[in-house]
Amino acid sequence: MDFDFCMQDPGDPGTLYLYEAIIKAASEANAWRGSYAFASRNGVNHLINDPVVQDLMHRGGEIDLIVGIDAVTNRQTLERLQELKARHHTFRPKVFWNSVGGLFHPKISQFSYADGRKTLIVGSGNLTRGGLIRNFEAYSIISAHAGETLDLSSLDAFLVRNEAQIELIDEEALERAARNVIVSISGESRQRAPRGTVMRQPPVGHPAMVFDRIQIAQVPKAGGRWSQVHFNASVIDTYFRITDLRTQRVYLTQVHSGGTRGEEEVRPCVYSSTNKNHKIEIAAAKNFEYPTTGQPMLVFRERKVRCFDYMLLMPGQSAHEEICALSEALPSVGKGVRRAITDMATLGQFWPSCPLLSAGTEVEGEL
Repeated sequence: MDFDFCMQDPGDPGTLYLYEAIIKAASEANAWRGSYAFASRNGVNHLINDPVVQDLMHRGGEIDLIVGIDAVTNRQTLERLQELKARHHTFRPKVFWNSVGGLFHPKISQFSYADGRKTLIVGSGNLTRGGLIRNFEAYSIISAHAGETLDLSSLDAFLVRNEAQIELIDEEALERAARNVIVSISGESRQRAPRGTVMRQPPVGHPAMVFDRIQIAQVPKAGGRWSQVHFNASVIDTYFRITDLRTQRVYLTQVHSGGTRGEEEVRPCVYSSTNKNHKIEIAAAKNFEYPTTGQPMLVFRERKVRCFDYMLLMPGQSAHEEICALSEALPSVGKGVRRAITDMATLGQFWPSCPLLSAGTEVEGEL
């Protein structure tokens, strides 16, 4: 039996996000049952729609998911769970009706495999964007090999004992969840201290990791599917910090010209054996035809490990020429189409009003 303790640290390039730990465990599983105190719409939407989880269900694998409705989990989340259930007959989401007092507060995922193996993930993270990738969290992974016993009798007994409290999502559950609120907190407002407060600095010799890196990428036509942007191995490794293509993801948020933010995109990095490049889907590119002259430009700002804001600039749009000039002025990273890595100060010199420099971070579901 193997035991791994993990700290989810968004400032550590080697961190394994809870999202990625769940994906890794699900990749060969034939069943997954989970119980979580809180869930958010985006949290469950990205996780259930991840290619690995989709593959589990397409193989006939069953997913039994219980979420609490004491707090945080709102109506929009339950409605999304209903939509996903309607699309996947092996996905069975339910809610826990708490009649005792206190909170329904577990955070457990248990996976079973055809060869008899079992994996249990237990920790502090919920099925929210905060719990899955953005917060500092702690969790343990217990893996039992075929022939070993992972004693889950307490969990089994709990499910039997509370069978009457575990129900399908119905209108009564939707009305109860409508009273809950997921609070969005601005990253910039969290960084402001009250007047007179002295901000603590990192101890000497232990500098805080600063995410100041900008990537500027020319976007090739790529045979007509140009929303699947190609990146060379050097950029995937050194900028996106991806070392495991199977389970690690990049978490992208488009920033619009006015500074508003789109919905988060959770993307796998797909390796193409044909052209020996890696591809990451960019949602913003789907809104445009590829230009007849000039090349679109992508500008990424790193927020945390594998978490990025980005802007897509089309030829003729404001600042497109400036970004092209900056791209040409910087050394290209790796082979193939030009990719340049710089910092926010340099970006600001070429494009002082760039929304990426000032856009706040909307963080959903910090619990």
